[in-house]
Amino acid sequence: MTKYRNYSDPYSVNVQRFSIYYDKNVKSKTPQVGDELTVKIVEVDEEGRGIGYYNDFKVVIPRAVLGERVRVVVKKVEGRVLHASVIERFGVSRK
Repeated sequence: MTKYRNYSDPYSVNVQRFSIYYDKNVKSKTPQVGDELTVKIVEVDEEGRGIGYYNDFKVVIPRAVLGERVRVVVKKVEGRVLHASVIERFGVSRK
């Protein structure tokens, strides 16, 4: 390790930062309030809300139909659960 790098643990360094393909302007992977996402509804909860998944986040969408693909806007973030509302409906996929 050189004297110019002050990394206490070299194994915890973000090595993508040193890549020539690293883009600093990319948003973080955690969706924020106001972000627009496209998800497919794969479950329905006991209250009749549609449940979809975006990366490792569970997206709860009221008035969504099972099998439907929707574009949503994030209204609330609670840990790994996103609450969203529908902007656009793309239809039901029966596959």
